[in-house]
Amino acid sequence: MSDPMDVVEELCERYQTAVSNNDSGAYRKLFAEDAIRIPPGCEPEHGPDEIGQGEQRDYDIAKWTVQSRALDALQIDDDWILGVGEGDVTTVAHADGATRSFRVNKMWLLQKQPSGHWLIKRQMWNVK
Repeated sequence: MSDPMDVVEELCERYQTAVSNNDSGAYRKLFAEDAIRIPPGCEPEHGPDEIGQGEQRDYDIAKWTVQSRALDALQIDDDWILGVGEGDVTTVAHADGATRSFRVNKMWLLQKQPSGHWLIKRQMWNVK
């Protein structure tokens, strides 16, 4: 069995790298085939393709960077972990260079895949 906090910390690193590189292809690979992502104030996005497209729309508007930290992890059973993270986000608009900074709280339901990799099944967050 994996240590749940190690799993969430590794996810935060992969998440941070994908977002800070504005790489929607790498971002979509964080999600299971039947994943659901629920952005604040938006309709749920289903599956890695739709989630990646939603993420790319953000990158088309601004350059994103994030510093992501694992806050907590709860082992549900051998194949499921509930993870909580926090991120400091900065965006720089492509159109006019306007900078915006904010903090987010993230919650992930992670599932261990047959390959042994942990992927996001559900993701939701809020902006602080």
